[in-house]
Amino acid sequence: MSIYLPSNIDLLQRVFYAHLMSRPETAPVSPGTRQAAGGRRRRHDRRALLTANDERILAKAIEAGREAAQRMAQGAGLDGDEQLVVDGEDARHHFIEANVRLVQSIANKFGVPMHLDRDDLVQDGMIGLDKAVDKFDWRRGYKFSTYATWWIRQSIQRGLEASATTIRIPGHRTRELRNAAAVGNDRLTDDLAVIEMLSQLDSMDRPLGDGSETLGALVRSDDAGPDELAERNVQNEQIDALLDHLDPTSRFAVAARFGLRGCEPVTFAVIGEQLGVTPQAVRRRVERAIEKLRAHAEPIAA
Repeated sequence: MSIYLPSNIDLLQRVFYAHLMSRPETAPVSPGTRQAAGGRRRRHDRRALLTANDERILAKAIEAGREAAQRMAQGAGLDGDEQLVVDGEDARHHFIEANVRLVQSIANKFGVPMHLDRDDLVQDGMIGLDKAVDKFDWRRGYKFSTYATWWIRQSIQRGLEASATTIRIPGHRTRELRNAAAVGNDRLTDDLAVIEMLSQLDSMDRPLGDGSETLGALVRSDDAGPDELAERNVQNEQIDALLDHLDPTSRFAVAARFGLRGCEPVTFAVIGEQLGVTPQAVRRRVERAIEKLRAHAEPIAA
């Protein structure tokens, strides 16, 4: 009877894994099949399907690599841990590549919205496949496809719900709205009615009635109109003329305090630091300047 030490077990596992990775890919598909697939098959799409034994070997390699990486991160690495980490990453990539067709078959069962493409669903499904590979437990004895299907379907469903509307709506509320529409329920609750309104997009260029006016014309604009711009320019000219009656220091203090001439409003303390005086001195200077400006502004107001 042969007795295997732990090192021999690792060696035996590597031999089996190397044999698995060296298996040839499946034969090239026929031109008719390639054309039906849209000519988008890649090398990993033709990766040989995994048997139950293959899945166990790959899962053990991934687990061994994960444990080796943890030991190395804790500073307790063993001889050969680096190779175990490399083998684990290779096994993980092999596991994912061999199940790309599973993702494609599941994605084909979903309806594709107009704003998405079939490849978008496949990409969302690949996220679920990635999670399934990380969480797969080979000790339970069931097929990986059985376990991964739920993760792939959930990932695709969440991707559809996330891209359904411009405003992000929780997935469970989107499902409630979809279920209500599926059963033909015309009377929605208030919150579902709001969700339905948010999910309906409308173009700002949509014409209103038979005229040339669009929906965007009804939206209020924050931009100033020609009349407002002209009035604002006249006010700025009058303010500049009034400030010219002050000495340079007072002119700077008033403009900085009230945000005039392109300045941002600041406190007396900030102005005092720039002028090298106390905030109280700046306050008194600004008060005297305002009294002087009030006298010059009376003829303009009249």
